[in-house]
This record gives sequence, structure tokens and C-alpha cells, in this order.
Amino acid sequence: MDGRVLPMSNGPNGSTTPALKATVAHTLERFGYAGLPPGLLRYLLLISIVGPIAPFIVLAFTRQPLTGREAVYVVMLLAMATVAERFPLHLTHKTNINITAAAVVVMILLLPVWVPGLLLLVAASIAQRLRRAEVMEALFNVSQTVLYVTAGALSYQVFSSLDLGPRVGDFGSLAAIALTATVMHMLNTWFVALAGALQLGLNPLRVWGSTIALDLMPHVTLTALGTISALLAVDQPLALPFLALPAVLVHQSVRQTVQLRVDTHEALASLVEVMELRDPYTAGHSRRVAAMSRTIANRIGLTEQEADVIEQAGRVHDIGKAGVDSVILSKDFELTPDEWEQMRQHPALGANVVSRFAAYRLGAEIVRHHHEAWDGSGYPDGISSEDIPLGARIVAVADTFDALTSNRSYRDAMRIEQAVAILENGAGTQWDPRIVEAMVSYLREQHGEFPSFRPAGYPPLPVPPSVDDPVTTRGSAIPASVE
Repeated sequence: MDGRVLPMSNGPNGSTTPALKATVAHTLERFGYAGLPPGLLRYLLLISIVGPIAPFIVLAFTRQPLTGREAVYVVMLLAMATVAERFPLHLTHKTNINITAAAVVVMILLLPVWVPGLLLLVAASIAQRLRRAEVMEALFNVSQTVLYVTAGALSYQVFSSLDLGPRVGDFGSLAAIALTATVMHMLNTWFVALAGALQLGLNPLRVWGSTIALDLMPHVTLTALGTISALLAVDQPLALPFLALPAVLVHQSVRQTVQLRVDTHEALASLVEVMELRDPYTAGHSRRVAAMSRTIANRIGLTEQEADVIEQAGRVHDIGKAGVDSVILSKDFELTPDEWEQMRQHPALGANVVSRFAAYRLGAEIVRHHHEAWDGSGYPDGISSEDIPLGARIVAVADTFDALTSNRSYRDAMRIEQAVAILENGAGTQWDPRIVEAMVSYLREQHGEFPSFRPAGYPPLPVPPSVDDPVTTRGSAIPASVE
């Protein structure tokens, strides 16, 4: 045997049997792996195989028995970790945190090196079962948790053997504990970021960089809490369960912060939607612009966190129109110079409103500049090209496209190909050419359908013509601004 995998065959040509292919496809579909990009599929399978094995490998090389006191620690910490894993707190749609970190630090400080990984394997498995998670999700979550905890336990053994400064009680140095916590945090965020990058086709380092600080402060707090808990548990083992209370308080504090952010987003977005209901022609406009903006952001390779900011700004990009006379907003013929000047104030008014909320700290500039032009002829500040925030350039294209393809009091909705022609003609003058290309290419691939926003009945966008059949007619009117 030379280690190569021999192909299964059903004849002299050695081809894989259709039955085997069907079995593999059915298995992948059953466990939630069907339709995943090949790179992501291989990564998930690798983590799901290596993760559960890792603590047993460590056990095979250590075999340090548990003392009676350590057995008591095991029972209590297993229960605490299971509860913590069962109730994670979602920071974003892709990232969550739980108070397991405090229990893990206690495990690493008080128990033999082989124990923490095995305890998390059991605790996370029970939690995923109770949450009734899909098999693929459960396997990955359990496995990556076991991997970073096992790596943390091994790292602590190395760091605590070094002279890195003052020691913490009978444990290693404070630096050793901090380095161990850093290793776990870096690995945990890397495992999740890599999965997201492979799914979306993004640069893993960019995704990692955008997520690594999301739960940094709660992680630092829980690490400190776990260290203090371990120190107290040395003298009072049965007091360990009571030390879960501060961890729960940290969890509740973060939960309330996240909920406040979500409520702020929804409150302002709802205000915009109420404003839009005054005009039946603009109802749902901001929600559609937000959906389109996120699609474009994903299309050009932005991370999910960056797409979040742009989508949220898209939901409130017209909130400044609350300060514009409703007569002007509903006017169905040409605005006077004074009326037009008032209309041009709405991006700055909107930015002033949303900038007062921490949840829109990053989105305020998008709101302010979504009517700037690539050649500098836009408003309110007249900035151009790369000086315009990328999110504002994305929202500008999405905003224009939805306005063109929606009915207005002064005109009927344009056909999608007419709107596309206007965007293409304005690329490089009114709009960022890269953003226009990203949107148009997506529309052509999807035959004019954006997910969950295009009204029924719109004719599909024609497939791009070949070189031998060039487009001979295009829309010629390029609006300086579409409201």
C-alpha cells in the first residue's frame, strides 16, 4: 500500500458508480452540506474531523489522572459550560458570544491539560443538541470550539513554564494567562472568519480583521473573571457555581447593548418607512435600496460587517427628507431653484440626525454623501471619486436604480434595461464605474431580479449581447440626481 486512494469502479474504465455519487449527494444534502462551495465543504469537513479527535490525542500523550478535588471541578464546570454554550448571544448575524470563556479559563488553570478539550466536546455537543442545530452547523461549532480550547490548554502549558513575570497565585504568570487567552481568541475568530470568507469568496484576512475586535472587550472581561474564579476556587471549590453570577451579568450587559443597537436601527428605519407611506410612489423605497446596497457590497467583496453598515445606512438614507416641505416632496412638476435648494439639504440633515446615535457612527457619512457625484458635481459637499465614501457610492447607484424603475407621480417606471443604460452611460461621471459594473453584471446574471425586492411583472433583463450583436440603442438621458 502506498497510501493512494484507489478509485471505486463498476467496470474496466474505473469510473465511479452513479449509485455512489447519488449516495454521496444524498448524504451531503441530508446533513446540510449540499450546495456549498468546494473549498468551504473541505474546510468544514476537516474541522469537523480534527476537532473531536484533538483532545483524545492530548489525552494519549499525558494520561494525568484526576484528583478528587479536580473531579468536583469537572462536574461543576461541565454544567456551567453546557448552559453557557446553550445560550449564546448574537453580536451580528454571523458572530456570537457566550460566557463559556470564563469557564474555559478556570478549566485551563485548575485541571490537567487533557481535560478542557474533552469537557467542551461534551458541553458543546449537549448544547447543540438542545438547540436542535443543523448537523453541519453543530459539527462545525463543536469542533472549532474544541480545537481552540485544546490549543489554549496546550499553549498555557508552554507559557506557564516560562519566566514571563509575576505569577498569579499557584498558577502561571499573568502574561502566560493573557497570552493563552489571546491564542484562544485569535483561533476562535479565525476559524469562523475563514468559513465566512470561503462561503462568500472573500479575502480571509480581511474578514478576520473585521471580526476580531467584535467581542474583544467581553472576552477580556471574561478572562479576568475566570482567573479570579480559579484563584477563589482553590480554597473554596464549592463556591465555584456562585461565581457564574458575574459572568451572567456580563452576558446581560452585552445583550442589552446589542438590543439597544438593534432597536435604534429599527426605530429610525421605521420612521423612514412611515415618511414614505405619505407618498404611495415611494413606499418601500428605502428597504429596497438597502437590499440592493447589501447585494452590491457582497458583489464587490466587502465583508459581512461592512455590508451591514451599508445596508443599515441604506435603510435611513432619506431620513433627512423629514426636514423638507412635504409639498416639495410630492410635487409632480419641475422644482423652483429655492425648492431644489431645500431638497439638496436632505442628505446633510439626515446625517446630522443619525450621527447622534452610536449605532450609526459609521453610517452617518454614507447618508451625508449618497448624492455626491463621481465627477464632483453632486451635493452637499461636491467631493469626487475616491473621496466619496465607498458605502455612499454603493447607495447612490442602488438609490438611482430603484427610483428609475419605480413609478413616480411625474412619470411611469422605466424598464430595467432603460435604467441599466442610464447607469452605464453615467458611469465615470455621475457614478463609480466599478459599482455600476457590479450591479449591472449581477442584474444580467439574475435576469433583472434582485432578491426579494423586484415587483412582480417586470420583464427580465436581456442576456448580454455577444460581440457579433452589439447594442445599438441606449438611453441618453443621465439624471444629475434622482430623488
